[in-house]
Amino acid sequence: MSALPFAKLQGAGNDFVLLDGLRQPLNAFDLPALARRLCGRRFGVGADGLLLVEPSHQADVRMRLFNADGSEASMCGNGIRCLAHYVWTRHAFPTNTLSVETPAGVRQVARIRDGLYTVAMGTPTVLSDPEWTLVNTGALHVVVFTDSLETFPLAERGHALQHHPRFPDGVNLSVAQVVHSDLVRARVWERGVGETLACGTGACAIVVAGTLSQRLARRATVEMLGGLLEVEWRADDTLWLTGDAVLVFEGAWRANGGDYSS
Repeated sequence: MSALPFAKLQGAGNDFVLLDGLRQPLNAFDLPALARRLCGRRFGVGADGLLLVEPSHQADVRMRLFNADGSEASMCGNGIRCLAHYVWTRHAFPTNTLSVETPAGVRQVARIRDGLYTVAMGTPTVLSDPEWTLVNTGALHVVVFTDSLETFPLAERGHALQHHPRFPDGVNLSVAQVVHSDLVRARVWERGVGETLACGTGACAIVVAGTLSQRLARRATVEMLGGLLEVEWRADDTLWLTGDAVLVFEGAWRANGGDYSS
């Protein structure tokens, strides 16, 4: 296959390989297989997920995201900021707001300054369950509060939840330790990836669960392994996520011994 141009971006340490479907069609590729290969940290570019930016009939652009294991995700708060950063820097988008079509609905991204963006994440859904606190912020999260973030068995619990009959499609696990009402430390095990340095939907889910349990204020900083995310759950029930997005490098991928077209 010919060389495939890509960009590597990260937001709070959550990293992505991005393919530009505005410049060339991507429908000829086996995208799950391509995601697994590109995201591989030994034999690929290395990333938590594969982002696609494509034309949209209902928004400025369309976002698709495939996890490192090839499964498709519905929403990603860090990924959408990275995609917006790419569109503004590589396509000279003329305004400071960008509408993005996602499987979870159309989301708005606002540019505060180059490299810092706010995303309107929509309205969260809190699911009633006697066993877990479940919050859907575009992706479903089990939220757990702990007194010791470092000793919490995240990988063990995260793996177990992927095989639980309650979650046939898998689920994300967000674990939080409250520092004070407007600061919380967090780790996240993401479905299809494992532990990541940050998770935007997870940060939002933690603030929602923390607000409802009177642990957190409606506006709080979430400190993750890769950086800080600001979350605000406004009185109108909408969630807003603010954080960075950085272009790490650009390159061209040429598969050696593998063809990822369909």
